[in-house]
Amino acid sequence: MPAWRAYTGQSAAEVRGWGWLDAIHPDDRAATVAAWSAAVAGHARYVVEYRVRMRDGAYRWFNGRAAPVLDGAGGILEWAGVCIDIEDRKRAEAELFARESDFRVMADTIPQLAWMADASGALYWYNRRWFDYTGTDLAAMRGWGWRAVHHPDHVEAVTAKFVDAVRRAEPWEDTFPLRGADGRYRWFLSRAAPIRDASGAVLRWFGTNTDITAEREAALALREASEEVQRYAYIVSHDLRAPLVNIMGFSSELELLRAEIAGALRGHPEAERLDGDFAESLGFIRAAVAKMDGLIAAILRLSREGERRFRPEPLDMGALVRGLADAQRHQAARAGAAVEIGPLPDLTADRLAVEQIFGNLLDNAVKYLDPDRPGRVAVAGRRVGEGAVFTVSDNGRGIAAADHARVFELFRRSGPQDRPGEGIGLAHVRALVRALGGQIDLASTIGAGTTFTVRLPLRA
Repeated sequence: MPAWRAYTGQSAAEVRGWGWLDAIHPDDRAATVAAWSAAVAGHARYVVEYRVRMRDGAYRWFNGRAAPVLDGAGGILEWAGVCIDIEDRKRAEAELFARESDFRVMADTIPQLAWMADASGALYWYNRRWFDYTGTDLAAMRGWGWRAVHHPDHVEAVTAKFVDAVRRAEPWEDTFPLRGADGRYRWFLSRAAPIRDASGAVLRWFGTNTDITAEREAALALREASEEVQRYAYIVSHDLRAPLVNIMGFSSELELLRAEIAGALRGHPEAERLDGDFAESLGFIRAAVAKMDGLIAAILRLSREGERRFRPEPLDMGALVRGLADAQRHQAARAGAAVEIGPLPDLTADRLAVEQIFGNLLDNAVKYLDPDRPGRVAVAGRRVGEGAVFTVSDNGRGIAAADHARVFELFRRSGPQDRPGEGIGLAHVRALVRALGGQIDLASTIGAGTTFTVRLPLRA
């Protein structure tokens, strides 16, 4: 065994008999002796894995193999064997085992129900939460057994969609109810993605099911509450308009009465004063009626807005905002203002909603410019990840810090009330931005101007 002696540093005398066993790791000697003894007794092949001490004292894993060379009578003449270094394989196996252990701990810890399927879509593994929720076991769920815990009204559609995703080797997503161990159904969002080899071929699928029952119930409750508010707003505005019509009618009657009184008092020393007081009072009534009518109309618009369904379409934001700015050209010219529009990222969103958002912001920017200095309004935008950030800035009168949050509330206005409006525009803008999945905020300094920042997804 010259190669053995060269590797282990043992001498010929040390290797003789069972001396070679001294180079085997102490923890592996018993198994090695048992395997060798059994092979000798049975005239059979010998295969065993053990750690061998090298000349420098370090151990490496080897696969030891030997076969007997027999004579014509079946007796053993000698043994022919080989020792193959498998240290790298053993380390890879240990690393793989550690990774698998880590994966199983992670998979059993996450709140989702997790599973894996082979390339054909047949499921072969589930995490513990799946079995805890469904009350099943792997024998029942293996392959396509998962269909048993799907709602009968959904299972065929779910299966067809999953099979199609597997056929196309594309990620899959679906929402459906799953039956729990208690017999009740809960809604889940399920997603799966293919795991591919270096050539791109699908090896297996990994998927998760996330319980979204609470979210669905909350969304339903919110939708019902929103519909109730819309109905209430419509009823209230309708009921308010009825007496308003009467007030408008009686103010017309008072106008006729004023003319009669003026005729009757013609020549009276108080006639002119009384007629002036009468006219002023009627003016107050008409102004109040007009304001109330505007508020009612705004409430009606909001209530109807909630019923509208968005229709996303590709939008050239540069062209859209320039069109809105052109509509404000007359007001901007009267204010001596210049409107600057920089490059803007395009969106896919509801055109009317986006026009209302930026139309309101431009209108406010022009409306509240400072008449004592040249006005400037600027619109800018940039793409950030999967979203877009737009800014509408002005050098107008500004908004007090205490009013930054309040200006987005219904019927709230900031600063001097010397501009027309019902205090509903920014509330409407914020509602639209949120409905499109975005955010809006502002930064403002009194006397320096205001910047509104609108963040929207590229596909709203």
